[in-house]
Amino acid sequence: MKATLILRGLVAGAVVFGAVASVQPATASADTGTLLRLPASDSNVGVSTLELVDHDRDDPWTPGRARSIPVTVTYPAGFAAGGTRSLPVILFSPGFYVPRTLYTIAAEDLASRGYVVIGMDHTGEALATVFPDGRVVTSQITDPYSAETQKKALDTRVEDASFVVDTVESLSRGDDPDGIGRLLPDGLSEAVDPERIGMFGHSIGGATTTQVLLDDPRVDAGVNVDGALLYANTASPIVSQDPGTPLLSVLNSRHAESPEGRDRFWGQYFATPRSWSKVYALRDTGHFSFTDAEHYVPQAIPDPPGMDVPAGFSLGTAPRQEVVDTTNDLVAGMFDRFLKEAPAPELDDAASRYPLVFEVR
Repeated sequence: MKATLILRGLVAGAVVFGAVASVQPATASADTGTLLRLPASDSNVGVSTLELVDHDRDDPWTPGRARSIPVTVTYPAGFAAGGTRSLPVILFSPGFYVPRTLYTIAAEDLASRGYVVIGMDHTGEALATVFPDGRVVTSQITDPYSAETQKKALDTRVEDASFVVDTVESLSRGDDPDGIGRLLPDGLSEAVDPERIGMFGHSIGGATTTQVLLDDPRVDAGVNVDGALLYANTASPIVSQDPGTPLLSVLNSRHAESPEGRDRFWGQYFATPRSWSKVYALRDTGHFSFTDAEHYVPQAIPDPPGMDVPAGFSLGTAPRQEVVDTTNDLVAGMFDRFLKEAPAPELDDAASRYPLVFEVR
């Protein structure tokens, strides 16, 4: 019960402090105005929050309104301005019901390594979606785990991601009809490289990433963080198709060792020839090990009863900070190799470099 309350409190805290951060002016300082943050290195990061409106798309959860999503843009504060195109862009999609602010550590780690990270909330689906002006839109879902809802959620997320890529391209060429560029620090739009875009996501956000790789050739690399390869209640198209785009999957150990997962999607995934793919798992971890809860929940607090399942509300027993550091290294290594052309040898044999890691085949 205590662990459940702490985890629920972290989700609620991410929403509340996300609202506080959202109404702060954009700044190039390392102070985001949120509680849930911890830069991974001495490099400062900056944060801006934006509302992106897709005027060409109706909101599937609230018909009659243009689709609108809030995003958090996290970037290296000391970036080189002047049209250098030095910063690759990485999109992030959170878990089902979970706000983007519960993944602040991952976003700031990547920003500290020289990336612009755009964390999306998927309005109407998230438990609570916080906009820059302080508005909070609660979930519009009444039947969360039906096949129809799951398909609608994934389709909407994929369209949200492609719309964010559209926006990145528009801003980079100076096309800004909604004036959102003025909320970013001077020179950031010119510093991002729209030709180097990656994406990662957790849980259904990971499944979203795999579908974006299939649908949108502008995304050059992806990381599926503990997402089941499901599209509604059937196997995702990625299971039997190679997108021709590099894909790394990082799983919790229960997920990796699940016979059901092997039968439903991983078996076929491994049987399909792929251009570049790696699947790693972290020992003694849980589904929520890949959120900020892994850092903030004390090691001594056990998982709630009944949560020792692949997609449970659990953290496992692995050393918390080691899980955070290992996951961050693997995600960053993926984008270092395929967006920055860096060697990133940890991708080839992570099991020999990180004690918690084992390869899944």
